[in-house]
Amino acid sequence: MIKSILICGIVLSGVITGTAQNAAKVKINTPAVKLKNQKFNHVIDGGHSHSHGVIPCATDQATERYFQLHPEARAQYEAAQKAMGSWSNEDISSNKTTNPNNSVLTASPAPLDTIPVVFHILHQNGAENVGNQVIYDALAQLNIDFRKLDPDTATIEPHFQARATSSNLVFQLATIDPLGNCTNGIIRHFDANTIWDQTNFAAYAYSGTASGRWDPRKYLNIYLVKSITDGSGGTGGGIIVGYTYTPGTLGSGSAADAIVYNVGWLGVSNKDVRSLAHEIGHWLNLKHTFGNTNNPGVSCGDDNLGTIAGQPIDDTPKTLGFFSSCPPQTPNACDTSNWANVENIMDYSSCPKMFTFGQVRRMRQTLLTATSGRNNLVTAANKVATGIRNPQVCFPVADFTSDKRFVCVGTVVTFEDSTTNSMTTSFAWDFPGGNPSTSTAANPAVTYATPGVYPVTYTATNSAGSHSISKTGFITVSSNVAAVQTGFIEGFESITVPNADWSVDNSNGGPGWEQTNTVGSTGTNSMKIDNFNNTATSVETFYTPAYNLAAINGATPTVSFTFKVAHQRRTTTASEKLQVFSSTNCGQTWTQRYNKTGSSLATVAGANASSFVPSGSSQWRTETVTIAALVAQTNVMFKFVFTSGAAGATNNIYIDDINISNSPNSLNTIAESQLNLNVFPNPSNGNVHVAFELKEKQAVKLELVDMLGRTIETAVNSSLPNGSYEYSFGSAQKLSSGIYFSKLSVDGKVYTRKVIVE
Repeated sequence: MIKSILICGIVLSGVITGTAQNAAKVKINTPAVKLKNQKFNHVIDGGHSHSHGVIPCATDQATERYFQLHPEARAQYEAAQKAMGSWSNEDISSNKTTNPNNSVLTASPAPLDTIPVVFHILHQNGAENVGNQVIYDALAQLNIDFRKLDPDTATIEPHFQARATSSNLVFQLATIDPLGNCTNGIIRHFDANTIWDQTNFAAYAYSGTASGRWDPRKYLNIYLVKSITDGSGGTGGGIIVGYTYTPGTLGSGSAADAIVYNVGWLGVSNKDVRSLAHEIGHWLNLKHTFGNTNNPGVSCGDDNLGTIAGQPIDDTPKTLGFFSSCPPQTPNACDTSNWANVENIMDYSSCPKMFTFGQVRRMRQTLLTATSGRNNLVTAANKVATGIRNPQVCFPVADFTSDKRFVCVGTVVTFEDSTTNSMTTSFAWDFPGGNPSTSTAANPAVTYATPGVYPVTYTATNSAGSHSISKTGFITVSSNVAAVQTGFIEGFESITVPNADWSVDNSNGGPGWEQTNTVGSTGTNSMKIDNFNNTATSVETFYTPAYNLAAINGATPTVSFTFKVAHQRRTTTASEKLQVFSSTNCGQTWTQRYNKTGSSLATVAGANASSFVPSGSSQWRTETVTIAALVAQTNVMFKFVFTSGAAGATNNIYIDDINISNSPNSLNTIAESQLNLNVFPNPSNGNVHVAFELKEKQAVKLELVDMLGRTIETAVNSSLPNGSYEYSFGSAQKLSSGIYFSKLSVDGKVYTRKVIVE
């Protein structure tokens, strides 16, 4: 599949399938990690515009932006590079060492050494909150690549076989955190910066030298995020996969001395984690093989590895660089005495397999220098302090995620261990209503045969002990047949939310959406977030039932979706956001249908420093959701998503009168509360009563319909004078068990109530 991609900030025009298969197992000072046999899709560091143009690498963009803000840093960086014997500003290609048998390049490999790593997963309870096994697999592949253990290294071009070597570097998850507590090196942060802005240095909130932060002189910090923007509000035309800063760019201990990486390209769905190996190469002071022009295929370049023992070293020949391709490695137009090292991990080709001796010497030399504190990372004292030498085993703190929370009946849900504090060695799961109902797998796959809302219990165990966690209402399973088959208006006057049809996601721990019985646009009830007391940038969600829009639409295409909102900003600069999304697959994927922010969302002008409560109808506004593309769909659910403002800029929001019908304006003719509509008993044993009141003479039709919208009984269809009325269904013949709907039409306005017969 071809898509536009950026890695290291470079736009790509394709994802090219690589050849790494049957990856070896790696054992480090933690339980052995079994890497799945798979064919990796390598995400190539490269670029495009039109035919094959290149935009600047995000690493270079970020570095240049930093130098513009801090002019003094450029000279400091150049001095640091010179002190490390790094990239020369002069062209040394005429006397560089290219003989792979040179003694400088064929010295005994450096001793095995280990770098402590911590992964910071920034998430908002979405798919970006990947399970621990994704991290373990990625780390195992990194160790395979940096030690030249992958089977595909046997196919390296013979000319470069003698130059390819192991760095003898191992990357291992820390087991001791900055405060001396237990950790498994995988830290989950509920953070809006999972949509990462390269220009926002404050987003590096978990690394640095302040108390409790992960010091980059002690740990390699890797931030995993959902997406990365280039600072202009976009991605430059593709997906930015990752970027970092080379040593010396920032001051020692800087919070931004870290790798930022798109979690979707971390070995998930067969995407090759060698993209992360490429970023670690930059972090260890390697450049692209074609130089700093970031224009592969445009002009000749060199990575200028510098000198070793006073001798210029460059066993990565000058090259044009290759983008999304793997051409024959000779002849090399940039250096006719050498072949092009197309298979180098620091190129942009589609066949990365190796580091050269010179690159390994460059990386190992970087770990001997004080620049950016890289030398402290591999000291014996730091290995003890971070727990990668004699790692401590603590009891696990159980937690889990799943690849889906909302599914249709029969859909497979994969659960993932996301335990903290220590690594888990055995797993015990309970899935009430699921198949299987129990499991001891790390990542079990479960299906549900019956609609409903189901809990999950998980127990994580290792040699230090066990810990369990239960999450109620974790999985919502919907029928393949929509719950609502007729026009529907919900004013929250006669239901209690949450219920079997309406659900709320309050997993953020904040106030969240709740039903209030003190204020409404019509009546006294509505949905509300006590947002005045909410956490900054918190995301709150509630879900509607599923609707058969095709049935509601009928022969006349007039179905519409409206609702009423009331909101006032706390400050004139507050930028809170309300969105409405639709799903046609029981909530597995969502499409935005409505979006308003800041002043556009506010229904009351000006700022309100107090907790907002709408005081009259003028403070409510009717909003329309665009659903024209959905009118032929038979099973559509919606969700309302509110994102709160910055600290000190949050205020309440209310939603009422959700109207999905082919009579969009009928809500104004009569308030639902005036009808005193009541359906009882509910559930029933097959005999149902419907009571209501009329204030004046009106045309009334009362029907009982089934899940497919077919009329089962009609109680009345005539003009009725004012007064109180009660009708029954199932009196002549009791209704069969199942779900029905009482459908009351009053002068064309439809009121629907769910009826359950047991």
